[in-house]
Amino acid sequence: MTKALNEAKALLSERDRFLILSHRRPDGDTVGSSAALCLALRALGKQADILENPQLTPRYAPYWQGLTRTDVPEDACIISVDVAAPDMLLPGAEHLADRIELCLDHHETNPGYAGINCIAPDYAAAGDLIYELLQFMELPLDKTMAEALYLAVSTDTGGFRHANTDAHAFLVAAACCAAGADIFPMNRSLFAVKSPARIRLESELGASIRFFSGGKIALCTLSIATMQRLGATEDDADDLSNYPRSIEGVELGILIRELAGNVGKLSLRAGDGFNAAELCAALGGGGHRAAAGASIPGGIEAAEEAILRVLRDAGVEL
Repeated sequence: MTKALNEAKALLSERDRFLILSHRRPDGDTVGSSAALCLALRALGKQADILENPQLTPRYAPYWQGLTRTDVPEDACIISVDVAAPDMLLPGAEHLADRIELCLDHHETNPGYAGINCIAPDYAAAGDLIYELLQFMELPLDKTMAEALYLAVSTDTGGFRHANTDAHAFLVAAACCAAGADIFPMNRSLFAVKSPARIRLESELGASIRFFSGGKIALCTLSIATMQRLGATEDDADDLSNYPRSIEGVELGILIRELAGNVGKLSLRAGDGFNAAELCAALGGGGHRAAAGASIPGGIEAAEEAILRVLRDAGVEL
């Protein structure tokens, strides 16, 4: 990865104007990583902005305060952060895929779609990679950068509980603390406090669960109608994909959410006996071995049929 880091460093040093792209339905990793990179570039005296994402939720909006813009400068060097594939770009940015000069990502299924591809599949989060890039460029963290990076790494490791948590994730977290990140209120807000709507959502998921393979696989569903009936927001639904995997004995948790346009969004969380990335790749999706996703036209029913078919094709007894 040293070669890619050198290429990224040269590009960031040579150019003066940057526009950073996130992925659709932005999570803490793409938000925090983009913010840290944008702040670092501005600290270097560069003109850097994040392209406004219409799907950004209130939970993560403060991390992008003062960092976004809605237009695309003609002379901007475009960078994607935590975007596993061009079709994962934020809504309205699909036409920019061919202009991406630098891709900073950690998904093992990333095809390498940019001019320079700095991809670190061994890292738990894109935030780990941004930290390494800033270290490589000898850019010190300040408190705001550190809190953005902590958001990235802590959320993509599930509060340092997921299987992708490793020594490097803790190293980044420690560096963030040393740089002044106030992690107690962040941890409480991100991992300890649940809204009433979130509690009701988990109750609905529990009622919808179906088990397969003697309890090793759990599948639950969440419709748009249920979200509306409970008055739940996207922040309330954040990280719900881990819910079925949290059940004792479950090695593969499957959440299927209905999205607008009659789409079934599959989110898989896997233990050692399954490869979520391979299962989702068979459906045009991707991700990591332990966490991956795919979008299926036809809604919840079509998505359920699709993932069960893929599991059967893989030799899994349901």
